[in-house]
Amino acid sequence: MSLRKTMMKILENKLTKFRRDRSGATTVEFMITMPMVIFWLAGSFTFFDAYSESTRALKATYTVADILSRQTEVDDEYIDDMNLLFTDFMRGSTNDVWIRVSSIEKIDDALTIDWSTATGLHNSLTTIEQSLEDLIPSIVNDESIILVESYSPFVPFLDYIGIQSRTYTNKVVVTPRFTSQLANTDA
Repeated sequence: MSLRKTMMKILENKLTKFRRDRSGATTVEFMITMPMVIFWLAGSFTFFDAYSESTRALKATYTVADILSRQTEVDDEYIDDMNLLFTDFMRGSTNDVWIRVSSIEKIDDALTIDWSTATGLHNSLTTIEQSLEDLIPSIVNDESIILVESYSPFVPFLDYIGIQSRTYTNKVVVTPRFTSQLANTDA
């Protein structure tokens, strides 16, 4: 055999051995897939957290509305206590989350605000916008409802996932259960 054929055979054997050698393949595959797995886990956690926070805010708003619907009269201190309850549900500071409670009545086929109280330094409801009129169900004259609005800021765990910081806003309408109208002794 010639030297050239021998060298080619040796080179061919080395290349075949190198091609079949699987040592280190697991490490390379791990290095390629691990960032994708970490990104997927972080994204899943962020989406779950956003959904969980949204659901918790809605449930807390319904809870506050249900409690208020069972009262015959409230005062501003009671509304502040409801804000503390809402804050406990949301696990936030009292400066971040807030609620607004309004008593709305239909008089002569028009919706009027009997009273409105917002917690913290936020404004009470002064006018009924079209979006609120669409939210309020049909009620007869001299019937009243309680409107509970909640505001809860959300900051995502990771912002590069596609979910941005926002404020979850929920509006719940209930009717008073034991009286025709919820009275506010401070209004």
